[in-house]
Amino acid sequence: GGSVASSLSDDADTKNSLGAILAENQGNVQVVISTLPAAAEFELPEWILSSALPIVFDVNYKPYNTALLLQTTAKGCDVVRGSEMLWEQGVGQFELWTGRTAPYGVMKKVVLENCLPTEAD
Repeated sequence: GGSVASSLSDDADTKNSLGAILAENQGNVQVVISTLPAAAEFELPEWILSSALPIVFDVNYKPYNTALLLQTTAKGCDVVRGSEMLWEQGVGQFELWTGRTAPYGVMKKVVLENCLPTEAD
């Protein structure tokens, strides 16, 4: 059994808050996986970034920089962008379906050409 946080509050006295669960287990946030749309403009509460910096996975590939990625890279977190996940997933699928080695460099180039911000962004 595990615990499910009902809020991102750092209040150790609020039942089922992330802060209470971490305090009870003497833990910290090590990994953040965001599947929220970029339009949500989600950022982590500052208290999560005040101790050990988590590794942040943001599945969005457009826009290249989300509010979460801008916040966490500015704090020094290691991040994995959605564009990286997209081309790695594509490579895996290509190899699984065809039984051949994927053209990794070509696939990465195409994804980045379509995901990197342009001057118009």
